[in-house]
Amino acid sequence: MLAPVVNPYPEMTIAVGDDIFKRRCQPLSDFDPEDRNFLNAYNYWQSKRKDGLLPSRRDIDIIDLRPLIGYTHVIDVGNAAAGEFFVRIRGGNIRTGAAFNKPNVIDIESQAMRQALLEDYQTVCFTGVPSYHYVVACVDFIRYSYSRLILPMANDGRTVDTLMIFINKREFKDFSV
Repeated sequence: MLAPVVNPYPEMTIAVGDDIFKRRCQPLSDFDPEDRNFLNAYNYWQSKRKDGLLPSRRDIDIIDLRPLIGYTHVIDVGNAAAGEFFVRIRGGNIRTGAAFNKPNVIDIESQAMRQALLEDYQTVCFTGVPSYHYVVACVDFIRYSYSRLILPMANDGRTVDTLMIFINKREFKDFSV
């Protein structure tokens, strides 16, 4: 008898009312072929790091990330601990629905979505380490399925003040809501 396949990557689920938001962490060392543009963005971000410090927003030329321009959010970090994440640029090719259309993440009405985004954004801010997730959600009865790469940036090289978030809409064979 064959042993069942177990996914070794942690899965996090937040469900509140009818809304559910699930994320599965993925290793930065192993981007899925469907997310090859994420690998290019990650390598570009790594090339902008000097002496182990985080790159600043001015180090990143969005034109160098041309295939991802319409699938990129830029988030300004106010006070990460207080959940102050302000949307500076919203990717024009990303269908977000009304649930996402708030200027500050803390104002997102869906408690499940707000809590999940705050957890993920705060983790990247506090650690200074990028994160790569598979995400599936049902918010306001709208289903979402995508992969996401979050890259931190810091004007001083240490304190995260900006997040670049790349989205790739896709379906997963073993991950859904």
